[in-house]
Amino acid sequence: MRDARDHAPALAETVREASVTGTRIAVRGGRRHYAQAFPAGVPSGVFELECRNHRGIVTLEPSELVVTVRSGTPVVTLDQALAEVGMMLPFEPALGAPEASVGGMVALGLSGPRRPWAAALRDAVLGTRIVNGRGEILQFGGQVMKNVAGFDVSRLICGSLGGLGLILETSFKLLPRPACERYLQREDDAESFIARCSAWGRTGWPFSGIAWHDGVTHIRLGGGEEAVDEAIQRIDAEPGDPARGFWDALRDRSLPFFVDELATNARLWRISLPPATEPLALSGEWLMSWAGAERWLRTTEHPETVRRAVTAAGGHARLWLGDAPGVPRLHPRGEALEALEGRLREALDPDGVFFAPLLPNPRSRRPRTT
Repeated sequence: MRDARDHAPALAETVREASVTGTRIAVRGGRRHYAQAFPAGVPSGVFELECRNHRGIVTLEPSELVVTVRSGTPVVTLDQALAEVGMMLPFEPALGAPEASVGGMVALGLSGPRRPWAAALRDAVLGTRIVNGRGEILQFGGQVMKNVAGFDVSRLICGSLGGLGLILETSFKLLPRPACERYLQREDDAESFIARCSAWGRTGWPFSGIAWHDGVTHIRLGGGEEAVDEAIQRIDAEPGDPARGFWDALRDRSLPFFVDELATNARLWRISLPPATEPLALSGEWLMSWAGAERWLRTTEHPETVRRAVTAAGGHARLWLGDAPGVPRLHPRGEALEALEGRLREALDPDGVFFAPLLPNPRSRRPRTT
């Protein structure tokens, strides 16, 4: 599968013109993650640059475990092409929204349930090609796993929410799809789940997902059939849903936990913690994934209470859904780190072209002359 729809020169020219005229740009892909990048929307006067037409797989080399793909390519299209050659993206991206684009996936930077046993999105990125704030096309990284050429900007693009540049192409490391997958489940409370995950982490069994919600531990095993069967014999659990409905919905964040309407004054938080951290003393409904390292919380607790508890436990909390006036969506990173992030934005976008309200702002916008 190859596609010749390369709009890189036109996109670069649009950004260059914006840098000259003082226009701000909000990069728009498939809009799947629009609310996460622009929670308050895009103000009038900011130009929304459409990138969905810049699509196609540039190279796919299964024997080299690498694919290079343009940013407007739907994630489901990429996944289908990889499945045809027995490959997959290690970090298990969401596939539930046909419009979600590869560029949006990289800009959001989130990984799926397989992440602790395979790779995070940023660890699977080998290289990127972007347009900076001056309309220049820049290449970072490459198409090999061991690349030490220059500053590793390609991984910094992951999770940058469109604030470091317009993503044109990304090269990803691939993994073979598991030959065998099986699903188990057992009843547990939250404390038992955390303790059990710590014990399982020392076994070497072929886990590809461990999650907990509403008193049930969900287990996914993937790999060679013999290894999977041996683990099943040793894990004290019952057979799970053979249709893998829970795991697909968890991957796509389409479980009722994620999509049901929030109660008045309730919020949905995404919390990252050391996996062995005991359950936090915060009221609400919990869902835990990544064997306890990723935790989601629906709660009416005050945002300061949530952030204080998470910080004390050595983690960070992102406000995913719900209104909290004056509360930053991303976990505060401290003055030193925010200053570093601001300098990085200024290096790649010196004129402040790219609109990314959740990131530290570069210096004030000002038109420049050619």
